Amino acid sequence: VFVDPLDGTREFVEGRLHNVQTLVGIAVNGRSVAGAIGLPFPTGEGEVQLGGADPTVVYALVGAGPPRYWSRNAGGAPRAPPAN
Repeated sequence: VFVDPLDGTREFVEGRLHNVQTLVGIAVNGRSVAGAIGLPFPTGEGEVQLGGADPTVVYALVGAGPPRYWSRNAGGAPRAPPAN
């Protein structure tokens, strides 16, 4: 298990919150099998309750299809990421 609790520490300190994330990776026998990226400030706004987007988690499992995401706005149901 690999955890980077605050990837983007410098960006966090400098207030560039849209560049901050939490990373979790899981490997079995040296091979990556799953991972998750937590986006605590997806729009770069520090105050979620003042109109910013809800924190979001993007996650994937090898062999389980495309990455999925979860946020309170998604109604608690995992969904495929929106198309760009």
